[in-house]
Formats: sequence, C-alpha cells, structure tokens
Amino acid sequence: MRVITLEGPENVRDVGGTPLLNGRQVKPGLIYRGSDLARLTDADKTLLFSTLGIQIIIDLRCGWEREDKPTPHIAGVRNYVVPFYDEAIVGIDYHEPSQAPYATTEVVGRDVACNPTNFYSSCAHPLTVGQMRQGLNILFGAVARGIPIYQHCSGGKDRTGLMTFLALHILGADPEAILEDYLYTNVSRDAHDDEMFARFLKLAQGDAVLARKITDEHRARSENLEAFTQAIEATYGSLDEFITRELNFNEDRRASLQRLCTTEA
Repeated sequence: MRVITLEGPENVRDVGGTPLLNGRQVKPGLIYRGSDLARLTDADKTLLFSTLGIQIIIDLRCGWEREDKPTPHIAGVRNYVVPFYDEAIVGIDYHEPSQAPYATTEVVGRDVACNPTNFYSSCAHPLTVGQMRQGLNILFGAVARGIPIYQHCSGGKDRTGLMTFLALHILGADPEAILEDYLYTNVSRDAHDDEMFARFLKLAQGDAVLARKITDEHRARSENLEAFTQAIEATYGSLDEFITRELNFNEDRRASLQRLCTTEA
C-alpha cells in the first residue's frame, strides 16, 4: 500500500499500484483516499496539494459532518460535495433501523451507532446510487486527464471504501486486491481503537460489552462489501449490470479508462 503519512488526516493512501486482472496496475499518483481534511496542517497542505499535486477533493459526508468538521479552503483546489445521504442535497437521510443490539444505543448529538450491514445494504438506494454516479464521473473525469483527486468521508472507511471499490471494479482490478485495499483501513482504524471504543461506549450508554461489540463490528470487514454487493444484485441484477446501466460505465468507456488510468505493472 502506498501510504501517505500526514500530521492531521488519517488513513490516507494512493490507490495506485493496485493490480488489474490483465496484468496492468492502476497508475500511481492519481486516486487518493482518506479521512476528512479538517485537521490539515501547513505541512499536510504542502504534501497533498503541492508535492502530490491534488487539484480536486470529493467530500462524501453529509451536512452535519461537514458543519462539524469543515474542510479548509485551499487555493486552486476544487472541492465537490457529493454526500451519500443528505436531505437538503440528496433528498434522503440515513435512518438506522431499530434492531438489536443497536436499538439499545442512543443518538448523541447527531452521532449514531449504525449497523454496518444495514448501512452498506442501504447504499443500493437509487438516490444514493445517483450520488455514486456523480462522484465517479467527477473522479474519472479528472484522472482520465491526469488530474490527481482526493476522495474522503469522515474516517475514509465506509463511503470512501465503497467509492474506491466501485472505481477499482470499473478499472478491472483483481477482486482480491480490491478487498486488500478495503481491509487496509484497519491498520489506521485499529491504531485508534481506544477512541472508537470511547465513542461507542457513550452511544451505548455505558454498556461496555455492547460498546466493544459495536467497536469490533465497525472495523473494515469483508462482510460489509458482501452486504453491499448482495443488495446491488437483488436490486439491479449483478455488479457488472449495475456498473453498466446505473453508473453508466459501459464496456467501451471502461476500456478507455483502463488505457488512460492504468500502466504496466
């Protein structure tokens, strides 16, 4: 993994180098992923936007997340807001079904302990899919012209993970390599296990057993991607059909992107 170590943002890496099934690999220096940019330092800005040349940011967070941790203005960098859920922008907010054990947690402020399976399955919703389509059009519109982009949500795990999952499938990446990229988030995630446990302990109203269960379930797990894929298959037929018909990446467009966004391994 091409990990980018910053002083503020976490879980940052270059997707470049991911192997494709045809023996090629994703070009390095084009697609970056990570956490929100609220804690950018001057050194971080220099590395991301001067050294690495990132010119576009795709922010996948909902409204209250952006208000709570706003992205600072960076001269010469375009910031696209493409939330999965946001009543004002998308027309739908995410609501956690009241199912055990999550039904015993409470909303604190605007934070909620969502069930990962429910969340990933919910992302097959047509309005959320429309946001994915928009985000991927922005992403590939940039990288096809050699413009580096940085996509992020809050921690860079779920929404960013799904967008990267789809982008890599569009480019014809090896499924095992796609899963490896997704699971690599746990290196950063587990380094902050105490912080995550404290957050879920608060939401679980002091129930340490439940908080530990939720904390462990909120790691990057293959079951999450399986839940999303199963929901896509149930709604749209298959992942390839979904990519072709719903995301509008047909065989010719994918072949063109593979020529532009990949290189010899």
